[in-house]
Amino acid sequence: MDTLQAFHDIVKEVIKEEADSLREEIKRSIDPITTVLDECKVKIREHEDELNNQDARLLEMETRYAALSSKYDKLQEKQSNPTRFIAGLLHEVLGGPNGLEKPPTLDRAHRAVCKPTEGGRPRPFIICVHYYHEKEQIQRLAREKGRLEYRGKQIFIFPDYSADLNKRCAAFNEVKKMFREKGVRYRLFYPAKLQVSFNGETKMFDSPTAAKDFYSSKFGDVE
Repeated sequence: MDTLQAFHDIVKEVIKEEADSLREEIKRSIDPITTVLDECKVKIREHEDELNNQDARLLEMETRYAALSSKYDKLQEKQSNPTRFIAGLLHEVLGGPNGLEKPPTLDRAHRAVCKPTEGGRPRPFIICVHYYHEKEQIQRLAREKGRLEYRGKQIFIFPDYSADLNKRCAAFNEVKKMFREKGVRYRLFYPAKLQVSFNGETKMFDSPTAAKDFYSSKFGDVE
């Protein structure tokens, strides 16, 4: 009996030692996994925080986009109103038989930046015609019709030249005044050419000097 009990105790002790050893081995195996899981949890929280921040930034961007889109729509509406108005005005003034069949296609129309002086001419509109042939037709019709009026007010249509070309055209101002005082018909053509019609004779001049020489030949020396 004592021998059996002793054997039983030995087996029990061996089993306990094996169980403790196995428990320690399992614990040693699980500890690295637990560490990795903890690190994963930290990274997941960091990613969640980053996603939340990105959601907040995205919401802010969407809000700003909506505000900018609203401003853009208002600007487009402001721009389209004068554009439609000017297109309709041109059609009304230059329409009719052999005139504009429909309002011209304008890319934009806006007032000039310069402010008018008190008692001076109103601030002009600058328009950009989409199709070149419509621009040419508008300029031709404006020349052919002479005086243009819109609702009782005289309007003027002229091309928006470069600074250099404007300077070349302005060089003809003196000789144009001389012809005008003599009742001589003239027209300024692009680019900076003066056509003069006198006594059934039509001349085209590329320079103010040549125009003045013609004036002198008809009316005497220029003072």
